[in-house]
Amino acid sequence: MKVLLINPPIREWSKPNIVPLGLGYIASVLRNCGHEVEVLDINGYRWPGNEVEEKIKNADFDIAGIGAIVTVYKKVKWLISLLKKYHPSKFIMVGGSVGTSIPGIILSKTQADIVCIGEGEETAVDIVKAIEDAKDLSEVDGIWFKDKDSNIHRNRPRKTIDKLDSIPFPAWDLFPMDIYLKNPVGAANRNKWEDGSANNEQLLTMNLVGTRGCPYKCIYCYHDFMGHKYRHRSAENIVSEITILHEKYGVESIHFMDDEFCMEKEFVFDFCARLKKKFNGKIPWGCSGRVNLMTEGLLTAMKDAGCVLVGYGIESGSQKILDVMKKAVKVQQAKKSILLTKKIIGRAECSFVIGSPHETIETIRETVDFCKELELRPEVVFFMTAYPGTELYRIALEQGKIKDEEEYILGLGEQGEKIRINFTDIPDDKLYKVQAEMIAELGALNKLKHPEAR
Repeated sequence: MKVLLINPPIREWSKPNIVPLGLGYIASVLRNCGHEVEVLDINGYRWPGNEVEEKIKNADFDIAGIGAIVTVYKKVKWLISLLKKYHPSKFIMVGGSVGTSIPGIILSKTQADIVCIGEGEETAVDIVKAIEDAKDLSEVDGIWFKDKDSNIHRNRPRKTIDKLDSIPFPAWDLFPMDIYLKNPVGAANRNKWEDGSANNEQLLTMNLVGTRGCPYKCIYCYHDFMGHKYRHRSAENIVSEITILHEKYGVESIHFMDDEFCMEKEFVFDFCARLKKKFNGKIPWGCSGRVNLMTEGLLTAMKDAGCVLVGYGIESGSQKILDVMKKAVKVQQAKKSILLTKKIIGRAECSFVIGSPHETIETIRETVDFCKELELRPEVVFFMTAYPGTELYRIALEQGKIKDEEEYILGLGEQGEKIRINFTDIPDDKLYKVQAEMIAELGALNKLKHPEAR
């Protein structure tokens, strides 16, 4: 069958730098099953709306699939309307975290036919097979779907994929790799050093995923798309992928997008040993870390293998707020890991959030003092945002803070840039002012300590 996969635009204020690996994996498994796959990468090419409409109008496919995160639901809804306008009889499936987090809204508020819940590789194959054979979609695990009378059906959940090495590498050839690779992400963006110095050298960089799942249950985080069960690819499999990317596309730097890359230490040690043996530290890379998991030995092994960046979602310097968030970490663990990371790696990139339930001016001051003590200068301080599928979203619904779910979701923008729901007793205008003052105060402190950053 002919399958059209669509990558909606996202972060349009920034150059496209993250290859949509989810669609890449789906494309690979479908091609391996003999299907003809085409990708309409709107985010990669940044076509204007009229050109996107023309491309959809002229597209030739049997089934279309859209993968996205929930903040671009508005774009997903627009694309679905175009697909049905010009191809009313063709099936449309929606996947990614937008599908898993709001399947009912997608099926009731748009003309989509099918929503994939969770990992999509096996599910996509079964969907296309069922449509090809004109079989009942009720037999496909891991989906919600509408029947011909627009009734919504919820099928059995699909088991997570335990053997991640069984998934073929993404179909990179279907994406504009020349565009993505030249726009740095994470470790390859050498214009953002903590001391403020500038180094304009930029490497051809590629995003990877080595693990799936996260066992932690922070109230603001949505990761049911990959589940709570942590799994990882083999270190050998990951290094093989890096080798292919280096030899075929000239990739010079890697950044892992995993929620919990460092969750299982033996896996990380194995990966570091294999990567060092293959490239001898000549492929700089970065990943996220978790402050309760990092050790001096682990960071040293990562450094020896070429790691130049470890990012932490610190979120708050107040133990009270960390407990409210259910972060399952201590402030002292954060301090220790940041200092170790700075000492060994040379850089720790930390993000913070204000506006959690029970946040006060005093707890925000604790975060400012935390940053001052560790000489951190966060360039962005996000506002706590309730995303569908999170405990925080459930709290917002229970408290009546969300009156119309679709209207709220349509208004979601980039991560925490604006106050969508205020969970504190601090007025919105005051919270905006505190955020600006926090960034200014920490920025000024950094310039005093590092005059070259002026």
